[in-house]
Amino acid sequence: MYQQIINEINRFLNHINLPGSPINPNAFQGVFVKKLSNQNIIKEKRRINAGDTVSNVNQTHLDITGRQGMLFFFAELNDSSSAFQSIDIDLFENNLCYLQAIDIPVSYVDTNGTTLFTRRSLESSGHLSDLGNMLHSSAYKKYGHTGDQVQINIPDSDEAFTILQKCAFQDDALIMLRYDYLRYFAVLIPGELCDTLYSITNTHGNQNVNLAILNPNYNPSLAHQLQYDIVSTDVMHEEVDIQILSSQLRYNPNAGTEIERLAKGRMAQGAFRRLLLLERHQCNLCSISTTSVLRASHIKEWSDSSREERIDPDNGLLLCANHDALFDRHQISFQPDTGDICISTSISNAQREALNLPDKFSLDMTERMKSYMRIHYQKFTNKENI
Repeated sequence: MYQQIINEINRFLNHINLPGSPINPNAFQGVFVKKLSNQNIIKEKRRINAGDTVSNVNQTHLDITGRQGMLFFFAELNDSSSAFQSIDIDLFENNLCYLQAIDIPVSYVDTNGTTLFTRRSLESSGHLSDLGNMLHSSAYKKYGHTGDQVQINIPDSDEAFTILQKCAFQDDALIMLRYDYLRYFAVLIPGELCDTLYSITNTHGNQNVNLAILNPNYNPSLAHQLQYDIVSTDVMHEEVDIQILSSQLRYNPNAGTEIERLAKGRMAQGAFRRLLLLERHQCNLCSISTTSVLRASHIKEWSDSSREERIDPDNGLLLCANHDALFDRHQISFQPDTGDICISTSISNAQREALNLPDKFSLDMTERMKSYMRIHYQKFTNKENI
């Protein structure tokens, strides 16, 4: 069934001018199919009762029920995984543009007197032929302690995944493919094109159906490489955007400080951070794994780094907010050859405990990372000797 669903996704992607088979089935751990209902649509209801009453939906999350579906979004359901976790979601630009192009409802009344809505057209627009770029978005997930459900909380913003959901009609299929439990790929197929999909999943006539199927041929190396290629491209685009910003601010007397502040903030929470998250899901120094508070911290400072060094994952640590601030201010560092933690004498024992700083800790580093750390460690020792 897994391969059948992938085939149906690729058939749809070909329909929206993504020819070939852009979804490689072996790059994903599994697939999750949700047949959407009115409660999953972030806009005016598409199907309403006959009469003058029109209900508005202000839905900001998707409820995932059933243990199989819940485990699809969490590695395991226990206290350690119950915190809010930010998740990364990729989607094709064509998918979003296609849905926006056909998102004009036409109403009709069925034999029961119920007003229904259908789309105006399902023809693929010609302007989609040159697209196919990957868009990145995010959401938050949490395990509901009060009931057997997971909530995927949709950001109240102009993020791509939010816009995708705003294009949804009842009976559309939201499909999410999982790289791992923090990274997903989303496709939204219009309900009018879902006959074969709903036959495969046996969800004809049902509402709010959740179906999760694991992939028996998952290739983790392939999954990692595909993600790395996607995120690396985003990192390069991010650096280009920062250079454009630098050019725009060059006549500002405070441009140097402002550029560095904006650039560091953007890269600490943007694609560079996602690049580091590919390798680990918790702080390099402690056990904090709430991804929404993890930051990407450059080892060799952004302002001192070349363009290549700024986007080099070996020049970054994934740190929680407290440890990121200490590392950024050279109040902690790591001995380049051994990886042993070094803590400023200005931090008292009581503060060390409050900041969750261990007396003994050794950071595992690649040789390239060690070369960056020598620069950071030198600044740490210079500051200590003042």
